[in-house]
Amino acid sequence: MKRFFVSLFLFCFVMSSLPCVAFDDDFWDEPIKIDNEAKSQQKAVTDQEFNKVLDFFNKKKKKKEEKKKPKGAPIGPQLQEGQTPPIDSNIIKTKYEDYPTVMIPVTLITDNGREIEPGYYRILSVKAGENIFYLNFYQGNNLIAKVQAINSGNDYNQKSLNYAKIFPVEDKYMKVIYGDIDCNIEAQIDIKQQ
Repeated sequence: MKRFFVSLFLFCFVMSSLPCVAFDDDFWDEPIKIDNEAKSQQKAVTDQEFNKVLDFFNKKKKKKEEKKKPKGAPIGPQLQEGQTPPIDSNIIKTKYEDYPTVMIPVTLITDNGREIEPGYYRILSVKAGENIFYLNFYQGNNLIAKVQAINSGNDYNQKSLNYAKIFPVEDKYMKVIYGDIDCNIEAQIDIKQQ
């Protein structure tokens, strides 16, 4: 019983210490007045204004979609819309950043006489037939050289799935090793003698 009176006393004390909020009749009529004024001031939206707002949101949506697109240009010959690729070309539709880059320190000469100048090159493997592979050397989207390679099946204990390395052998030629998910290939390219 003593607890009941203490609880009642505390309840009354707390309730009396709260500020009292009194509302007059005008407060409750105010939302209705605002609503009536809004109806009398309503402005019709024209088709042009609606289309302008709709275009704004469509542009915003397109910008957001463009940000989500992968960056980089496709490697391989660029075709116009509706144009069919030549039968012997292999058009790759993957991103430029996915391919390994090598630095070639000396001028190399391919079997068909093309020179590969010193510089940085992206390398891409192309399968031309049963056990026939080529290594394509790109700078930007430009194909600089195409070198025939052999399928070694050896990954040279590389830690990454997609790799390319180049190293000299006997100061006469450079050995290029390349690997990706489809193949592990290698090629030999002669060093241009001065």
